[in-house]
Amino acid sequence: MSDRPRGARTGRQAWLPGQYRQPRQTQPIPTQPGLPSQPIPVKPATAPTKPPQGTKAAQPRPRRRPTVRGEAPTETLPMLGSLRGTPYRDPRVTRAVAEEHAVAEVIDVCLRVGELMLRSGAGAPSVEAAVIGVAVAAGVDEMDIDLTMQSLHIQARTPSGSSISRLRVVRAPQMDFGRLASVHSLVDDVISGETSIDQARVRLQEIRRAPRTWARWIVTTSQGAVAAGVAMALGAGWVGVLVALLTAIVVDRVLRALSAVHLPDFYTGAIGGAVATVVAFVAYALGSIEWFPMTPSDFAYVVAGGIVMLLPARTITSAMEDIIGGYPVTGTARLFAVLLHSFGLIVGVAAGLTASLAVVEMLGVVLSPPDVGRLAWASASPQTVLIGSAIVGAAGAITVQARRRMLVPAALLGVVAVGLASYLTQSGLGRVTATGIAAVTLGFAARLVALRMDSPPITLGIPASFGLMPGLSIFIGLYHLTVPGSDAGAQGWTSVLTALGIILAIATGVTLGEVLAAPLDSPVNQRRRLAGVRDTRDDPSGATHPGT
Repeated sequence: MSDRPRGARTGRQAWLPGQYRQPRQTQPIPTQPGLPSQPIPVKPATAPTKPPQGTKAAQPRPRRRPTVRGEAPTETLPMLGSLRGTPYRDPRVTRAVAEEHAVAEVIDVCLRVGELMLRSGAGAPSVEAAVIGVAVAAGVDEMDIDLTMQSLHIQARTPSGSSISRLRVVRAPQMDFGRLASVHSLVDDVISGETSIDQARVRLQEIRRAPRTWARWIVTTSQGAVAAGVAMALGAGWVGVLVALLTAIVVDRVLRALSAVHLPDFYTGAIGGAVATVVAFVAYALGSIEWFPMTPSDFAYVVAGGIVMLLPARTITSAMEDIIGGYPVTGTARLFAVLLHSFGLIVGVAAGLTASLAVVEMLGVVLSPPDVGRLAWASASPQTVLIGSAIVGAAGAITVQARRRMLVPAALLGVVAVGLASYLTQSGLGRVTATGIAAVTLGFAARLVALRMDSPPITLGIPASFGLMPGLSIFIGLYHLTVPGSDAGAQGWTSVLTALGIILAIATGVTLGEVLAAPLDSPVNQRRRLAGVRDTRDDPSGATHPGT
């Protein structure tokens, strides 16, 4: 028998509120050996007395909460709450799935979903939302997710209390928005209760083995079309547009031939920038031929079109999305990769310009510098700017392997974005501010349209933003920094920094537009609720509908 006094607190016993209000009057406290125990002095309880007649009973004063009292501790956000503001909110939780299938199988499906999304170009917040949506719909309540640029780690707790941990490494990511849209559609079907976990596993295998939407030669031609559309919107003649098309095709073939060497992005960007500049210079050097006229402005436009296709548009947008969405480590890594790629591109263009000018000086050919004031923005007519923007949007959608039905919306959104940026710039607004406003509008419209077409917003936002890329500003700044004896060094650095500011404005603006459009996802969520109600009527015991 234990020598612990009766009623004493054990090591694991939690003290309850008011535990000290009515202590035992004669409860001894054990003291050191050899010393007598002393009772606890307790004030005896007195019986309540009645108030004297003729007086009112004393009313208890209301207890006021002190204004300096701290708030309640912040609890961990539940998994269902993590889906707020995402396209996968309000899932239909199917409790039967958690009973029929092991938690390990659910984790395996979640890992495959996250891997395909990361490989196809999705950002960390979108991947996390999709994985949590599948897990919640399958009945898994406790799960931890840790993802980076190249790995996905999931740990979940089973109903019996044991933990299951799985890790999957993502290798060789490739931009494939068509495959990403297929995974998005699958996740939406799982969340709405139309697809079970077993069916989702089969569909994931089909998505993984499906061929890409567009052939390689079509993608290469589309990259040339993007460069040609940029040159057209900037004001190049028919020769400049044709040279821009051929330049982008040459750059793509050169980089594809070097892909077997597995060069880092810094070197591929540098080689691509140098090739684009040298090819444009060769075409400009042939401009002395009567039937092949090419002005100095066309030379700048051609290089600008080639730079646009080499800029890491998707990576910088993913970096901003990760940082804003609460993934600073992954976002910083992406941003550092973007900076290295951009610096490599700058080094390549500068090297190509230096080599071209050295050849010009050797041959005694006069190459007049382009007019910076005239080339600060698109000099073409408004109709030409809109046509070029439509070409850039549609061709850009093909370069990222988007679905066929996304070409027309991408072209229209590209026209809206470039037209708005051009109008605001001509109205006296700064380049960075005008581009940022156009990017916010683009991100807002992309989410509204893409979700109703059963695709994630980036499948429209990224290709439509190609027309806003500041390839011309980068070239003008590098030209002034490279030309020997030029006194416009400060102006060159200003142009380069302005281009970097425009890139950041595009990335942050598109992300902000998507966030602002999140409350307007009601039609998509209503469609999911109707599907769940339909299935519940067929099987009343099959699902519940939690609110978010």
